[in-house]
Amino acid sequence: MPRNWLRNTLSPRTPSLRRAQSVEDRLADYTEAVALAEAGEQMLASDVIRHSGTGRRRILVIGHGCTFSSRLGEYALSVAERMGSDLLFLSIGLPKKDRNWREAFTQLADSAAGVWREAAARQNLNVQHEVRFGTVDEAVSELVRNCGRIEFILSEPEEGEQVLGQTGLALFTVK
Repeated sequence: MPRNWLRNTLSPRTPSLRRAQSVEDRLADYTEAVALAEAGEQMLASDVIRHSGTGRRRILVIGHGCTFSSRLGEYALSVAERMGSDLLFLSIGLPKKDRNWREAFTQLADSAAGVWREAAARQNLNVQHEVRFGTVDEAVSELVRNCGRIEFILSEPEEGEQVLGQTGLALFTVK
């Protein structure tokens, strides 16, 4: 007797999560997960975005140049704590070849991210910080390809406009 591959073997009362098939579906799933996390429903939020990949889930936080606004940083920490995710802060500098300028930018960016790294440590959250040089869309696309397991992106509105539609990940801007 042939096996029915499409039959659901779960009991009718067991909820099952669908895997997002499109960018719109993924955006809807992440919007739901963020709303649930903000409402204090961490378990439901993590079920909505659970994937079958390996490694810890990360939220990518794109700064404005070498800084991260307090509103963006606080929101990122809050969502990461509620969802049980790690944070990956990204600072993007202009594609200048001047070595001194790049070193100065990197130091300023590390200092700005350090504030949020310390705040995250108090909440037992893991934080990484990356510095890239180039355009925002190129830096984010490359990081997402190389990093893997990024759940969604948080950014300032200006950077969000430059990333919109480039990665296939949900993007939330914090004003």
